[in-house]
Amino acid sequence: MKNEITVYLTEVTRGFSFKDSSSLKSFQTEAIAVHFAIDRTRASRLLNELAKEGTLLKINTRPVCFLHRETLEKQYGSLQHTVYDSLESIEKELIPDSEEIFKRLIGYEKSLKEAIEQVKTAIYYPNMGLPLLLLGPTGVGKTFFAKLIYDYSRAKKIISDQAPFFVFNCAQYANNPELLSSYLFGHSKGAFTGAMKDQVGLIEQANNGILFLDEVHRLNKEGQEKLFTFMDQGIFTRLGETSVVRKSEVRLVFATTESLSVFLETFLRRIPIKVNIPSLEERGPDEKKQFIHHFFMEESKLLGLPIEVTNKTVDILNKYHYSGNIGECKNTIKYACGFAFSKKSKTMDKIFVTLQDLPKQIFKNSPNLFNNYSAKDGSVLFSPNSKQSFNHVNEMKITLIEQTYQNCLNYFLKFENDHFVESAFIEKCTDEITAMMDRLIFERPNESNNIMMEIILSTMQDIFRYLELNYYVKYDGNSVYTLSSYLFFKAYPFQFSKQEQVLSQRMLQFIKDHYKMEYSIVSKLKVFIEKRMDIHLNLEDFVMMTLFLCKAKIKQFHNRVKAMIIAHGYATASSIANVCNRLLGVNVFDSIDMPVEATVRDITVKMLQYMEEQDTSTGLVVLVDMGSLSLIHDHIKGEIDGPLLCVDQVSTPAALEIGNYVIQGRTVEEMVEPLQKSVQPNINLYYPTYGKEYAIITSCFTGIGTATQIQQLLSESIGDLLDIKVIAHDFDRLKQNGMNEAPLRIYDVLAIVGTANPEIEEVNFISLEDIISGKGEGDVFRIFDKIADSEIIRQVNDRIIMNFSLSRVIDSLTILDTEKIIHKVEQGIIQIEKQMRQKLPNDKKIALFVHVSCMIERLIRKAPITEYPNLDKFQDNHTKEIKWIKNAFSVLEDHYSVQMTLAEIGYIYNIIEPKVMTQKELV
Repeated sequence: MKNEITVYLTEVTRGFSFKDSSSLKSFQTEAIAVHFAIDRTRASRLLNELAKEGTLLKINTRPVCFLHRETLEKQYGSLQHTVYDSLESIEKELIPDSEEIFKRLIGYEKSLKEAIEQVKTAIYYPNMGLPLLLLGPTGVGKTFFAKLIYDYSRAKKIISDQAPFFVFNCAQYANNPELLSSYLFGHSKGAFTGAMKDQVGLIEQANNGILFLDEVHRLNKEGQEKLFTFMDQGIFTRLGETSVVRKSEVRLVFATTESLSVFLETFLRRIPIKVNIPSLEERGPDEKKQFIHHFFMEESKLLGLPIEVTNKTVDILNKYHYSGNIGECKNTIKYACGFAFSKKSKTMDKIFVTLQDLPKQIFKNSPNLFNNYSAKDGSVLFSPNSKQSFNHVNEMKITLIEQTYQNCLNYFLKFENDHFVESAFIEKCTDEITAMMDRLIFERPNESNNIMMEIILSTMQDIFRYLELNYYVKYDGNSVYTLSSYLFFKAYPFQFSKQEQVLSQRMLQFIKDHYKMEYSIVSKLKVFIEKRMDIHLNLEDFVMMTLFLCKAKIKQFHNRVKAMIIAHGYATASSIANVCNRLLGVNVFDSIDMPVEATVRDITVKMLQYMEEQDTSTGLVVLVDMGSLSLIHDHIKGEIDGPLLCVDQVSTPAALEIGNYVIQGRTVEEMVEPLQKSVQPNINLYYPTYGKEYAIITSCFTGIGTATQIQQLLSESIGDLLDIKVIAHDFDRLKQNGMNEAPLRIYDVLAIVGTANPEIEEVNFISLEDIISGKGEGDVFRIFDKIADSEIIRQVNDRIIMNFSLSRVIDSLTILDTEKIIHKVEQGIIQIEKQMRQKLPNDKKIALFVHVSCMIERLIRKAPITEYPNLDKFQDNHTKEIKWIKNAFSVLEDHYSVQMTLAEIGYIYNIIEPKVMTQKELV
């Protein structure tokens, strides 16, 4: 019975029209039950089963209607679903907005962008538009392009819905010019032998519509002259007529595979717009890949079965040169699918396409392709019910990603219109992106079962390990899994309106200006992702990945001094930088080569762009070779936001010396004296000359990593309420150099916040313990009093209270389970108190919670503190205390399978001891 119902609905669906949908009785359950003389319940069950199988479309109108899906799709196009709320929702999906019509073309925003703009110019020109000539080799899609011109003109109401569209290939009658002229212009009875009656030509039949003349170069001179007259004056005569002059209003589209030299000059003068349609190879590998995937999808729909194609086969199809362009590519894939289909057994539920199914002509024409290809193992699945399937990409995931990005765009627009403050905009965006990423992670394929996911994940882990070693990028495993899942699902750029593109550019620029560190990390990721995985990051990817890093625990935990080499020559600077980076074992130097024709202005532009993208607040060393470059500092010193050290007469030894200083973590000031002694070039040190910005410095005696995390929490608390820069800086340098340290020379420092006081008399100090315990509230009001009113300070203080809770601080400082580490540290503190037979004050307990949590993470990461002032003396003089600390925190060692170093124990002792031991007391 199912087959009979399918045949019935196929017939009635052929007569369906959205313009005349008033009578739907034939599609309703009651009518179908009557037609087949079965009860309504049985008819309803059979119809719903066919809908579930995808044979029928179910429309939940009242009463419910059923249409034959394949028949409707042949008339109007592909549908995404099988169940719809109304006919209007189907119509909206099938009949797109007029601007969507050209988006059917692969390369709409890339290789065909200029061509589409030219075509629109011709269409919109007053009266009957402008004639246009499509140029391009065989098989590039000129006929399809002409059909879209017709569809677009109708959708824009430039021509009526009933306007005719005729396609004529002039090559068919090239050897019979008389007959060719007859087909175009018509003929009168008796005009030539066999002309038994008057005949209307295509120019007349296409009145008020569009006539597409393919292979127009096959027209002889007489035919071209007649067309010229028609284009010039809008008149023509039928063959055999002399006294009757006829008129017709036709939009003409021509196409040719030949050069323009074959046409008469007079003919070409009347065709002002000549549109080049590029060959398949000229359209680039991305678009070629899209065509291949599209044709496999079309074959899957035509054959009604999923098609699984090996990656090696797809790789060969991508690399093969198609002399017949898109047409040959389509036919090749059609042959391969047909050949594979003919071998399919009845029990197989899909078609498998391998190298053996390709046309043998490919093997003959390009045997080298099969000798050395580097395709990944695995396959690509194309399903008849999907629009696209790139390595098993699920359309719902693509829709989720696109919707998330659209939401972020809307938030940014509201932020621009003052509906949101910056912190609210970022919070909403990061919440949206985090929720999206969580779903992608949950629904991603198991990497052990999916070769592509395994490759992406493995490569991303390698990239992050490299970034950690070379750029001090701290990361956690969850973030790597998350970004890998995102890259797996997000394969191609979204299509945006011009308004959305402009808005996206503004949002990216805002993020680039305000979140330099996260943007810099994504910029580095982009280079490696594109080189290693052949995945191109688009604008929306940049935005979402950068915003994700704003919330994820991926940070640059040490902002070391930046170093740049600039030299004359096409590769001099890059060669020195490459040699030094390899010898140093990490990437220290960036480079700018200055070709002979380049000017200092050109180099200045590149340097300013580099300084805009990099955080150079810690310092920048610029090494130049000679001549005009030695004056580069005059052009950039006004834009610096940290110390600038310019070194003249660059050489590899000098660069290696400076590279070692950078790796050691020396400041710019600490490099000057030894460089003057050993290298003796011309050295100039500059500081920012603009008015000093307000700043707060964060610091920790255990290292810059903890200081950076405190910086993040404090920056989040201040947000957009106060114009204050928060800078993480090395504790030992602050203690040693005091007011001579770079940040204190560059900024108006309001306070230093940290785990220990560097004892700089001129600057306020607030301990992290006081902030966490709430004792630091008075200090907050006091230091901000001179730059903000009490209401703003109160808001900042409220945020500090929220952000600097003990659990939040530890959660920010480590990647460990917060509740578990707090519980374990608490056990250790209780044990210490028992051994000391005294209670520790709250500030020391808080300090221990923070410090020991960070210590455990360092030990897990195998990066413990190994240096402590007079370590041997400490070991000799404090054996009892060392044993106490070791015993107390053994619970942590056992649980996390780590071993505390003596230096780590020393710093715990410093916190516990009422009077922090100084170096003199240990001597």
